[in-house]
Amino acid sequence: MTEEQLVKLNLGIEVNPQYIKVNAQLTKEKTKELQMLLKEFKDVFAWTYKDLKGIPLKLAQHKIELYTSIPPAHQARYKLNPNYVIVVK
Repeated sequence: MTEEQLVKLNLGIEVNPQYIKVNAQLTKEKTKELQMLLKEFKDVFAWTYKDLKGIPLKLAQHKIELYTSIPPAHQARYKLNPNYVIVVK
């Protein structure tokens, strides 16, 4: 989904916002219902890595080790099929 197809909802408070994104095609009533349901059960979601109890941080966090002695590789640009240029832009 693209950003235009999503609506940002705040499940937290002004001082500590906790944003989620939902489908913009939902009706206003359904969006309100969903927001109320998610607010009721927001303690179930992990908002930070610290919230992931019982899971070691090494497993939960993705890490890419970069070596400074190796120069970055530059690849030639991939030429896009002219039929798809309109769709991508």
